[in-house]
Amino acid sequence: MSFSRRMRDVGVAVAMMVLIVLIIVRLSDGSVETIGGAARAKDGDSITLDGRRVRLIGMDAPEMSQICKRDDGEWRCGVAARSRLAELMRAGPVTCRVQGKDKYDRLLSRCEANGIDLGERMVREGLAVAYGDYEHEEQLAKAERKGLWGSTFDRPQDWRRMNGRQSEGVHTAEPGLVGRILGLLGLD
Repeated sequence: MSFSRRMRDVGVAVAMMVLIVLIIVRLSDGSVETIGGAARAKDGDSITLDGRRVRLIGMDAPEMSQICKRDDGEWRCGVAARSRLAELMRAGPVTCRVQGKDKYDRLLSRCEANGIDLGERMVREGLAVAYGDYEHEEQLAKAERKGLWGSTFDRPQDWRRMNGRQSEGVHTAEPGLVGRILGLLGLD
């Protein structure tokens, strides 16, 4: 057997071992924490659930002090978003599937109350915009001129920037070990 063939065989074996390790790590890293309990709306896209700060992932609601404009005047769209989220959570127990944490140490989660996906409903009713997910629901709300789409408004991320608030990127979970390894390899 030639030296180059041995090196190729060693390379293939190493690549297979790395792949096996990645699969094992992915399977062990793939468990999703589910939390539930007493919840209250902090604003239109953040809740406190059993004493833990949770950010609904995939959507972005107006800030509490954000004002939007309709033909008949101004309305407090941020307050309206929080009120509607609070109302939706009263429908039943709130359960969240945690997908990671953001840079503010909030749990990034998909949450439901009585089987209703809270982020999906908020975007569908036009009280939040798609922010990494729920694009279809946003298009439906926009076509029907629901909530924000029946008014003049700044997207929450734009409003934060224009009002001296820290800009936030699309909320995605911090990558786990596999995500970091794939990122280093340029495969993410």
